[in-house]
Parts: sequence; C-alpha cells; structure tokens
Amino acid sequence: MLAARSIGSRRGDPPERRAHAALLVTFPGRPGGVIVQGGKEPVRGFFRDSARVVGYVIPSADPAVEFTRAYGAWWGEANVRELPTTELARFTVPGLTEERVRAIVAALNAELASRDYRLAPGPSSNSLVSRFLDALKLPLPPIGGAELPGWGWRP
Repeated sequence: MLAARSIGSRRGDPPERRAHAALLVTFPGRPGGVIVQGGKEPVRGFFRDSARVVGYVIPSADPAVEFTRAYGAWWGEANVRELPTTELARFTVPGLTEERVRAIVAALNAELASRDYRLAPGPSSNSLVSRFLDALKLPLPPIGGAELPGWGWRP
C-alpha cells in the first residue's frame, strides 16, 4: 500500500499539508511486514555540511498502524504522535520478498548517494518511494490532494 502522512506541524497548529510517502509492505502467509520510506542523512563536507536521501526498510508488526506514529511530528517535541494517514494506492506484486525489497532500497541508496537532498523538486524522501515503484515497474498512481514534494523525481 502506498500511503501518505503529514510531516507534522508546530505545536498548536494543524498538521502540515506537505506529507511523507511510504510503502507499507506485507508478505502473504507471514505476519507483519516492512515500511519502506526515505529520509534525510547528514553528510559532513569540507566547506559545508549537506544532506542526502537515504532509504529505510523498517520491520513492523503492523505497518499501517506504525506508519501513523511519528517521533517529533510536532516540531521540537520528542514524543510520539499519531497523524492521519491517507491510503493512495494498493499494489500486488507476485513473488515480492523482503530480500528483494532490501536489495531495491540498497540500489536506490547507492544511486542517490552523491545527490543533495532537496525537498522540492527532489530528490527527497518522497522521490525515493516513487523511484522504488519505478524499480518494480509499477506506474506512479495519481496522488489526489496529497502534497508530496519531490514525488516522481527522476535523475
């Protein structure tokens, strides 16, 4: 399942319209699954520091529930908050295994390692998720009203 969740907000403000995309992946005949999402990783530089996109495969007992929980979702707060999650699309990929998911994310991490993180137009955490769908040869679905900076970015 392709899902989107608000990136959070300042305390007291409604959740931001900009969102994180993630794939909530389950495997037939097996409990739980994984969450595939991108993030930002700091890169130390000689003259300036920067950041790059990095992908994660996060084991999860219940990917749909755990994706709604966000650490620091209210900026400056270290507590876990639950944010509304919107399902954008569902896919069935015959024969998809956790090993293949991890291999695709590793290949994307290698591909994006030299690129600076840019929320819009990309590459960003959302770009990693759309590139993952590209790697599976799945068409990018319409995202409706979701605001996903960097969605659909390609090198």
